[in-house]
Amino acid sequence: MALSPCKSCKHTVDTTAKICPKCGTKNPGLTTGQKVFRLATLLLIIAVVVSMCSIASNDSTPEKAAKQAAATTVLPPSYSITKDDFREGRPRKVEVMLPKRLNEADLFEVAEAIRANTKIKADRTFIGFRVEGQSERTYWANASFDPDYKASLIGLSLQDYQTLKALDLKAYPNRIGSWLRDGSTGYVMVLYKQDDKYLIDSVFASGGKNTAKYVAKKLPDGGLRLDDPESDFNEHYVVDAKGNLQGWGENGVYMTLPPFKPAS
Repeated sequence: MALSPCKSCKHTVDTTAKICPKCGTKNPGLTTGQKVFRLATLLLIIAVVVSMCSIASNDSTPEKAAKQAAATTVLPPSYSITKDDFREGRPRKVEVMLPKRLNEADLFEVAEAIRANTKIKADRTFIGFRVEGQSERTYWANASFDPDYKASLIGLSLQDYQTLKALDLKAYPNRIGSWLRDGSTGYVMVLYKQDDKYLIDSVFASGGKNTAKYVAKKLPDGGLRLDDPESDFNEHYVVDAKGNLQGWGENGVYMTLPPFKPAS
């Protein structure tokens, strides 16, 4: 306990006493200077605390904003440009490889990114898309900015492809092979044997089906030749030893389809 003389009567009192027991003076142990010093010290502490809180808030705001921006930023699906051709005064022509088929919204995002992420200033841009594993030599889809955006599918859409991929082929116990014929109205070709006859069902994503009969002949290399007895064209199919389906015409092989294995 600290003692000091009363500021009025000089009676010894505790510095924390609120009233002098002898003369009744309030706060007898504190002088005016001491009161001012204590008040100034308190205000300084408050100012320091407020300043530290403000700095912490300012530091966290940009970091928080950056995290929010990163969380809300949506990147376009992956793609790789295989050819990019541009000459002054002519449209820009781009060829692109996609890892998978896209829906319409994602296709637009990729096309927009290709047009924007370049130093080339072209009035018109034409983009041809292919998909990895695609058997057809043509593009899977086309997109253009001329100047407005337009897109068209040449191959199967993502939805139709997923439908065909999920086909249940348990109804073909004697199935020899199956292949995907790509195109805007693509289908799955299922070769099977029934009552010593060879048939191919063309199954569409819509659920439709066409059936054709073939005369089969085994080849020396282990392959199987299929001729349509009702066709007047000099064309036939060959299932080679690797299970690929080849389309043959007067000029040789015009089509080769790798085995297509649906989910079931």
